[in-house]
Amino acid sequence: MKKLPLLFEDRAPGGASVPAPGRLARGLLLVILIFAGTRLVTWTGTYCGATLLFRIKHELDPPFEKHLRRLLEQAVQQRGAEYGSFVDLLTGLAPLCRFDGVHYRSIIDGGYQYQTPPPGTTDRGLLEQNIAFFPLYPLLCRPLTGLLTTQRAMILVAHACALAAAVLLYLWIRRRIDEPTALLAVAVMLCWPSAVYYSYGYAESVTLLAMVAALWLIDNRAFLPAAIASGLVTATRPTAFAIVAVLGLAYWFGRPQPRRRRLLKLVALVLVGAAGILLYAGYLTYRFGSPLVYFANFKAGWVPDKERATWLGFLTLTPIWEQFKYFRDVVLIPPPMGLVNLANPFTWNVPLALFILFISLAGLGRVPRSFRPLLALGPLIFLHSYLACGGAKFGIEPIGRYMAVSVPAFVVLAAWCLREWRPAARHVLFIFLILLQAAWALRFGLQEWSG
Repeated sequence: MKKLPLLFEDRAPGGASVPAPGRLARGLLLVILIFAGTRLVTWTGTYCGATLLFRIKHELDPPFEKHLRRLLEQAVQQRGAEYGSFVDLLTGLAPLCRFDGVHYRSIIDGGYQYQTPPPGTTDRGLLEQNIAFFPLYPLLCRPLTGLLTTQRAMILVAHACALAAAVLLYLWIRRRIDEPTALLAVAVMLCWPSAVYYSYGYAESVTLLAMVAALWLIDNRAFLPAAIASGLVTATRPTAFAIVAVLGLAYWFGRPQPRRRRLLKLVALVLVGAAGILLYAGYLTYRFGSPLVYFANFKAGWVPDKERATWLGFLTLTPIWEQFKYFRDVVLIPPPMGLVNLANPFTWNVPLALFILFISLAGLGRVPRSFRPLLALGPLIFLHSYLACGGAKFGIEPIGRYMAVSVPAFVVLAAWCLREWRPAARHVLFIFLILLQAAWALRFGLQEWSG
C-alpha cells in the first residue's frame, strides 16, 4: 500500500524563516478580521434568539421596534413588568452570560459556596453548586469588576483571551508550517460551531489561550515552560487535564535520556502541569474540609447516578450512538418540520466530536514524528469526558464544546484542506461551520441549553 505524503515537514525550533514585517502585519490584520467576523455571527445569532424569547414570553406582535420604543420609555421611568423582563433578558450583556455564566458570576461576586444538600431535596441551587467550576477565569475577571459590571468584565476577558489565542496560533503555525496554513487553522478554530462559547461568560476562551500556549511550548520542546502553561490550563476546567498527558507523551518520546532520569523529570513535569487542579483541590480542602466535596457536588446534582449508563451501555458507547437520534427525527417528523433538527446543536455535537477524533487519528501517519503527541489531545479529552460522566446524557451533550480546544486537529485539517481539497470543498466546509455556529448562537439566545 502506498504511503501518503506528509501534510507538512518537521522543522527544528526557531528554524523557520521569519516573514517580512509587512506580511506579518497583514496576517495579524486577517486574524483580527476573522475573529471579528465570527464574533459578529455569534453576537447576532445570540441576540436574535434573546429577542425572540422576549417576544414569545410577552406575546408581542411584530414589528418589535414599536415595543422597543415603549420599553425605552419605561427605562427612563423605571417601571413596568415588561421592562423588568427586558432588563433580565436583553440588557447588560445578559444573553451572553447564561447557564455556566450565572455560576461564574456568582463566584466573581460572592466567592465559592458549598453546603451538603439535604436528603431528598430537588432544589437545583443546592444540587448544582458553584464549586463545580474551576477558578482561573473568575480570578481574571474579578479585578475588572472595580471598573466594569461583572458581566462586562466576563465578556471582556472572554473576547480578549479568544483573540490572543487566535494570534498565538497564527504566530505558532506560520513558523511551524507556513502562512496560509496558519490563517486557515485560525479560521477553522474560530468558525467551529462551539466556538460561540468564546464570546460567552464561560471559561472556554481562557482554556483555549492557555492550551495554545502550552501546545506551542511543547512543540518547541520547552518542557518546563510548557508545564507551567499546562498548570494554567488545568486551573480552567477538569477536561483540560488532557494537556498534562500530552506533555508527558511529548517529553517521554522527545528526550533521549536514561530511563530513570527521564522518569523522575516526567513526574516533576506532570506535577507542575497539574498544578491548577492540585491547587484547587488544596483550596477546597482549606475552605470546605476535603477535596472530595467536588465529587460529592458533581454526583449529587450535575451527573447523579440514576442518569449514568449501565455497564453494558457504557462499554458499548451506547450513549454516544444514541445522540444520532436527532438525524432519525429529521426523517420521521413530517417534512419540512423535521428539518428543524438540522439546526439543533445536539444533532451535530457528537458527529463533530467524532470528526475531531477521525482527524486526530488519521493525521498520525501524515505529520512529523514530533507533532504526533499533540494529536492525542482530542482523543484524550473525549475519553476523559466520557469516563467522568459515566455515560450520562448531561456529560455526553457538551463533549463537542470540550473538544473545541483540540487545536492540533484543526491544524491538520487546515493543512489537509490546503494541500488536497478542492477550493469548492473548502468553501462548503466553512459555509457549513458558520451556519451551525449561527444556529448554536440562536439556541443559546433562546435560553435553550446547547452543551
